[in-house]
Amino acid sequence: MNGAREANFQSLDTSGRLEAWLFTRVPAQAMVLCRWIFGSVLFLHALSRLPEFARVYAGDGTAWSPVYREFVTTFLAVDAGRVPLAVVSLIAQLEPAARAGLLVALFCCLLASSLAFALGLCTRAAGCTAIALHVLFVSVNPFAHYGWSGILAPFTAYVVLSRAGDYASIDACRRRRCGETPPDGTMPAWPMRLLQIHVAAMYFHSGFARIDDPDWLQGQVLFEALSRDLFSRFTLDLQAWKPVLVLLSYGVFALEPAACVGLWIPHVRTLCALALIAMHVMLEVLTNVGWWNPIMIAGLVTFLPPDGVARITPGFQRPEPAALPAISVDP
Repeated sequence: MNGAREANFQSLDTSGRLEAWLFTRVPAQAMVLCRWIFGSVLFLHALSRLPEFARVYAGDGTAWSPVYREFVTTFLAVDAGRVPLAVVSLIAQLEPAARAGLLVALFCCLLASSLAFALGLCTRAAGCTAIALHVLFVSVNPFAHYGWSGILAPFTAYVVLSRAGDYASIDACRRRRCGETPPDGTMPAWPMRLLQIHVAAMYFHSGFARIDDPDWLQGQVLFEALSRDLFSRFTLDLQAWKPVLVLLSYGVFALEPAACVGLWIPHVRTLCALALIAMHVMLEVLTNVGWWNPIMIAGLVTFLPPDGVARITPGFQRPEPAALPAISVDP
């Protein structure tokens, strides 16, 4: 009887700790930084598509040929999403000129909403609009995007669900001008926890998916990737650097599966996050894989100590110590 009662008390204690971990208030700087980065990625990627917009998206370009649409609908329906593909199918029924005009208008909305989200103007409405239009244009032409396009939508959604628009934003400036009391520099933790869980799950998937890959086991991945024009940013003779690249490949091979555990251990969390950030910086310098690295770096910032993040968010109002909750819960 006593054993059952003790187990019940332990269950209640665990439930309370989980509730505190999810719903305590945490410093807002990390999610604000994520808002800046995710919004900037949405905007800059869309901006980079402008020179090739007609060919990639609009009018009677490759994305609207019957053969291409059948292939996307048949083989990529799960990846691109049923709802966006249904919308794309409706757009496909329009005449090329009308379709081009509609897509140009929607693309301008994507540019405007993503920039507004990064700057914090009508933050939640702008973020929801940017996510929806981003997913729509990915569905129009999935082959014009790397795999990062799929992960950006949920990552941005977590920021939209948070109070990141209350700080270092145009919305915050407008509230101050209206005489509203500024917030205390904190926000509910649960949107950040969702982002952290998703980041850790990404490393779990990528780390263990390659654990039996012969190229990774032989340490050849970085050398082979940098030897190809498709991925390498530089055209260099890397044969002399092959031992270093093999060593770095083994480092990445070990770091990513370890990260899904290390990011949750208080004493090694910061070191693990910094090692992953250094890995992504190295990959960004050496390789061309779209916007994967900035997106993952932004997600990793949520695992860093708030004081450190505060140093890279200029103009951010720091919370007073008294405003922080009495309970101490590790991120």
